[in-house]
Amino acid sequence: MHYNTHILKSTDGESICYYKWEANPEKPFKGLVQIAHGLGEHAGRYDSMAHLFQEEGYSVYANDHRAHGKTAEIKHLFGYYDGNEYFDDCVEDMHMLSALMKSEHPKSKFILFGHSMGSLFSRKYVTKYGEELDALILSGTASFIKGLGNIGLVTATTVTAFRGRARGNEFLKSFFFGEFNKKFKPNRTKFDWISSDEKQVDLYAEDPYRIEDFSLGVFLDIIKNSKKLNKPEAFAATPQDLPILMFSGDKDPVGEMGKGVRRVAKQYEKQGISDFTFNLYEGGRHEMLNEINSESVKQEIIGWLNERT
Repeated sequence: MHYNTHILKSTDGESICYYKWEANPEKPFKGLVQIAHGLGEHAGRYDSMAHLFQEEGYSVYANDHRAHGKTAEIKHLFGYYDGNEYFDDCVEDMHMLSALMKSEHPKSKFILFGHSMGSLFSRKYVTKYGEELDALILSGTASFIKGLGNIGLVTATTVTAFRGRARGNEFLKSFFFGEFNKKFKPNRTKFDWISSDEKQVDLYAEDPYRIEDFSLGVFLDIIKNSKKLNKPEAFAATPQDLPILMFSGDKDPVGEMGKGVRRVAKQYEKQGISDFTFNLYEGGRHEMLNEINSESVKQEIIGWLNERT
């Protein structure tokens, strides 16, 4: 463990826990990296990647999103959200953390790194605050699966109308997690879709901060915003001169086994992003940072970033 944790107060008074990995003082300082984690996990899982950034001269910050990790632990309400706009609240929390980072390290290069749900948050962040970034890194992102996505959207909207946003729902839990694992039958665990590295899968399964049960509002807002973010106008709102690195595994069910992320890549290319890199790793599942070839993946990320800072 190479980080310290702190508390940030959001605009609506919520306490948001964030992690800080300060750059190695013996190395030339290169910039700031902000990490946005995925659904059901927490920022502490990025300790290995953040430590590599540290050793390269980057200071790294990452918050546990609402309903997740140490942020949820403050109120002992894991997976629970009773607000009206989960997605937007999380993006604004990220932006508040960005402001704090910049106040502590003025005039520094600023890089946003988002994985899975965090990549969707990051893509939304870019449509609002893209001019504040110097680079964007997207891991395990998703297109909108029209058939399955629309079923989830209709179901979440209907159930929420009757039961409210704060209640949980087993169907949507299965929709988000169970469908992914069907691609890897016979299953050893519920989380085989995460990585082909069994050790990493077991670590995830045993993580005390892992969450599967969420309020309906969380699921609804993710599906709703995923649909919006995969429309041409969302890609058009991305600054054309923003360097973007996007990577996924071609066996990642979140990215439709490569098909969905290829659609996302084509949209960025269509918008004329001047510095766009897309890496699709053969055999890789959802978490390339925890795959059997994770060390080479991490070094490629470091190399790409060092060329731009």
